[in-house]
Amino acid sequence: MKRVEPTHNFFTTIILVFLLSCSGNQTVFEEYQKFDNLSWSRFNILKFEVNLEDIESSYDIYINIRHLPEVSYKEMVINFTIFTASGDMRTTDYTLKFYDREGKKLSECLGDYCDLLVPLRESFRFYETGRVRFEIENKFTKIKMPGILEVGLIMKKSTERE
Repeated sequence: MKRVEPTHNFFTTIILVFLLSCSGNQTVFEEYQKFDNLSWSRFNILKFEVNLEDIESSYDIYINIRHLPEVSYKEMVINFTIFTASGDMRTTDYTLKFYDREGKKLSECLGDYCDLLVPLRESFRFYETGRVRFEIENKFTKIKMPGILEVGLIMKKSTERE
């Protein structure tokens, strides 16, 4: 049996990590906000801020809902608002589905929690540099939405060319 030298394994690993990091979207922002008592109050509007310097790129913006595996609701409605550096505002309501039509869970689960990653905007362009603010509002009909551990906002450079 041929013995592989440790340096060969090391360099192979470095090359693989480099190739994987070059493929796909480049994350420029990722932040999570945790909730006390494992529930998201509808009056708790989440705020995220990004200092944007690259306006040549377009961006894909995602929300990640980290929740307990046994959530009883099929969907949740949120309002997502972008405030650009110049003060322009763009707002949209989204219905985030936890299950598909056949009842299959759309979240990726690992042990005691699940992640529901949903694209909110794809290939979104900003036209001025500066501070950009994002707000996410829970539009659940009751005061608290149980089973939600945290919510994250992720912004990646889009791989699509326009």
